[in-house]
Parts: sequence; C-alpha cells; structure tokens
Amino acid sequence: MIKTITIKNFFGFKNFEAKRLTNVNVIIGANDSGKTAILKLFYGISKSLEDFTQKNAHNPSPYKRLLSDKLINTFQPRKNGLGELVTKGSGEKLSVNITYEGRSKQQIQFSFGDTTTNSIVDCTENNHIESFADQYNALFIPAKEVLTAFDAIALTREQYNMIGFDDTYYDLILDLRVPTQQGNVNSELRSVNSDLEALFEGVITQGPKDNPFIFKKGKTEFSMPLTAEGIKKIGILTTLIKNRKLRKNTVLFMDEPETALHPKAVRNLAEMIVLMSKAGVQVFITTHNYFLIKQLAIIAKRDNTDINCFSLNKVQGQPIGYTLGNMKDGLPENQIIDEALAMFNEEIINSLGI
Repeated sequence: MIKTITIKNFFGFKNFEAKRLTNVNVIIGANDSGKTAILKLFYGISKSLEDFTQKNAHNPSPYKRLLSDKLINTFQPRKNGLGELVTKGSGEKLSVNITYEGRSKQQIQFSFGDTTTNSIVDCTENNHIESFADQYNALFIPAKEVLTAFDAIALTREQYNMIGFDDTYYDLILDLRVPTQQGNVNSELRSVNSDLEALFEGVITQGPKDNPFIFKKGKTEFSMPLTAEGIKKIGILTTLIKNRKLRKNTVLFMDEPETALHPKAVRNLAEMIVLMSKAGVQVFITTHNYFLIKQLAIIAKRDNTDINCFSLNKVQGQPIGYTLGNMKDGLPENQIIDEALAMFNEEIINSLGI
C-alpha cells in the first residue's frame, strides 16, 4: 500500500505532500484543478512498480525504463515528452518521493526537468528495489466506461499504436480480459461483489470474442451499447472482483466513480468503497460529487474510519493549493460543499420571499 508521497513541480502543483495515506483517500476540487493528473501520477508509479516486480523475475529491465514508458503512455505528452509534466516556468525539476509498505517497505525517488523527453535518468536503481511478494497490483478505472469501446481501445493500441486511449484505458481492458472464475469469488470481497450486483437487476458477464461483455437480465441478454452507463460502471468492478484482479493488496484508483450513477447508487457505492478498503484494498478517488463526499463523511464518522480528503484549490496565476483533512472529523472546506450550501440557502430565501 502507498504510505507517503511528496511531489514537487508537477503540472500546476508547486508541492503536494501526504505523510500518512489511509485505506481510502479522496481528492476533490473543481474542474481543471489537477485531480485526475495527481491520480494518474500515483497510478503510473504504482503500475510501473508492479510491472517491475513481475518482469524482473524473468527478464530484468531497468526500473527507470519501465517508469519512463509508463508515464509517457499514461499521460501521452506532446513531442516534448516527459518535460511537459514539469511546472511551466518554474525552472526546477519535477521530483517525487513515494513510500510503499507491504510485507516489506519500498521507497521510490525520481526527478527530471522540462527538457527530458522519454528517459528518466535520476531514479531509484534496480538493486534498491525489492520485489513485493504479497501480490501487490494497481488498477485504474477511468471516468469514462470502457466496455462499449472495448474492441476500439484494443484495436487502436495493439494494431495501429495510435494515441488517444492512454494506458489507464488499455491496462484496464487487459485486466478485464482475464476470465472470471465462476462461483469462486475472492473471499475477502465476496460480500462486496454481491452488494454491487444487487444495485441493479441483472449482471454483466464476459461473452464471446465478437461481443466481449453482455448484460444479462433474467433470460434476456443485452449488448453493451444497449446497456445503461451506470450498470456498465458497476459491471467493471464486479468483473475485476470475479476474475481476481481486484483483490486484497490491490491499490485501486477511481476517477470520478459516481459518473452516470443515480444519487442512491452513489451513496451505496460509497459504502462498497469503504467495505473494499476493510477487505485490504487501498482506494484513491477523485470526485466533485456532493453525494459521494457527504456519504463518505457519514461513513467515516459512523465507523470511526480514517478517510483522507485532499481539497484542491486553483486560483488563476498561482500554484494549485490544497488542504488535507480527515473525513471522520467532518466535511472539509471546499467549493463543492460551498456551492451545495449556497443552493440550499437560495431555496430558503426564495421560499421565505426575502
């Protein structure tokens, strides 16, 4: 699991630091405040470490090479390459220091400047990286569902090598290709899977090659273009649980998971996220949805559970700032909550005729 991170000079951030990451971590903020960028950076580092652990046993590769490739394929920068990720005009390098803890403790450090194109030079060397023996893996679920575009994503990346669908999409379809194990759901997440499937009537199942996923409702089957967006979002989670790609010791990154979900389903999803964390999954979420934020705060207080909340604040002409709070202590100050309260106050004023 990720325990600490310090990031400097990344996109609009002068500094982003967390000295104690929890099992559920929420990043909130307005549009274009850097939520997804931070999430992708976390994922790119985590996935490259997973790849290093798996590949090093058979065909050792320099970790810095795997990290460079993963960041390029995750962010898909323009011709200037990795240097595009460095804060513009800062004159300083982008630097990251991140600590993972499982059965062992691992620290990864790297840095590069705005002239770096495709190779990170200053990076933790192979002989200082231990292989995680506890089945650590990283998953990223983008805001846009991938089941409908499944074949298109595979085609553009595997046959045409085109940009457009970055590694957060491509890695996910690779994980979704793994066959599910009928009736053999991961024991820690069995109840989570059942509760997720209960959100809607019917289930998403893997299908034949020409129709990779099918929605079954009773005896009726529907293709993905004819299936509701919210059902497909939940179907991604249940498929990953059933094929054991989502399991204990997974680090799960979810970009705006509430997209296309009804408020009641959003609140239920919040419960499932916390249950997953209690089953050994570390979860990172970005959102600007009031229902998800509020429900997570309710759960944190009810269950006395630590949930980190990073509230991002972007002011024109200044570095992106943030505040860090624990959701069990209440809702953090942020524009999303402020706007919800403003709408509530406006309704009261209108009803009173003031």
